Amino acid sequence: MTVAHALIAGILQAAMFFWDSLFGLIFGFLISAVVQVMLTPATLHRYLGAGIKGVLYGTGFGIISSACSYGAAAAARGFYRSGADVRSVFAFLIASTNMNVAILILFWSLLGWRFVFAEFFGGAIIIAVVTLGFTLLLHEPQRSLYDASAEEAEASCSHHCAPSAVRGWDTVAATALADVRMLRTELIVGYLIAGFAAALVPPAWLSGALYTVGKVPLVGYVLLLAVGLLIAIATFICSMGNVPIARFLANAGIPLGANTTFIYGDLLILPLLAIYRKSFPPRVTWTFVALFTIGAMLAGAIVERVIGSAFGGVSMGSMAINDRFTLVSNLAALLMVVAVGLAARHSSRAASA
Repeated sequence: MTVAHALIAGILQAAMFFWDSLFGLIFGFLISAVVQVMLTPATLHRYLGAGIKGVLYGTGFGIISSACSYGAAAAARGFYRSGADVRSVFAFLIASTNMNVAILILFWSLLGWRFVFAEFFGGAIIIAVVTLGFTLLLHEPQRSLYDASAEEAEASCSHHCAPSAVRGWDTVAATALADVRMLRTELIVGYLIAGFAAALVPPAWLSGALYTVGKVPLVGYVLLLAVGLLIAIATFICSMGNVPIARFLANAGIPLGANTTFIYGDLLILPLLAIYRKSFPPRVTWTFVALFTIGAMLAGAIVERVIGSAFGGVSMGSMAINDRFTLVSNLAALLMVVAVGLAARHSSRAASA
């Protein structure tokens, strides 16, 4: 492959990944903007506060919202800046990329029920590990976890939320654009690296590496789970882009636990780590990374043990289902952008009047 062909292939693949996750990005940034502008810190504390209730609400919001890890990270940032409890925020982040309705439908259509089970209940296991870990490791009062972000959120709310006219769609649109501008470098770098990794790294190399590691005596399976996470980090691919790779690995006979651990790992790719560092205090960021790693490996091992050889196997559906779903979802998301733009224009005119 010549350099020119490699560049074209990488850019085209990056564009495909962007298209596959566009609806998740749009919904994620819009959710974040609405949260920051429309919801007061008191509201976030009521629904996404400390305790099991907040974690359950965060999980529920994730299940029905974005299926793209980039968009979910943007929404999680908005929740946190507005005063939500960190455990509820990460429950939302994990659920939105592993337990989300849209991605579960895709996995059922393309890979069968076992992957749906592994994604949903594996996500629940990871949420339990992360929640328990934060509860045990961070003993400070909830407010201190927000550091300067809480003060900034309160100041932002006092500025944006006072007159009802200001709390219009023009402010939502401006907030969403500001978040996009702040995170655009991480997004562009992430998609480009993902595109070049997918275009230039032969898929057979992935399955070959996992097979080799799995044959190591005694510790082979544990290493297999760890390498599944490392490959996810190395490929830089977000949750929607993982679907075709998961199909390939399943078809190549990679164990369910290692394959799903690879899928879980999309929340640890380097561009997302950069977003976390911009969104959360360092201690919160690295505690989450450590707990998520433990939770993902534990979840992979448990689902392998429970249903790894269960009846049903892998069901290879048509990728055309994925293409149609993506097209419809992206058109709906773009129509929403137009609607928000028109509402923002009307809101701006009303505020001026």
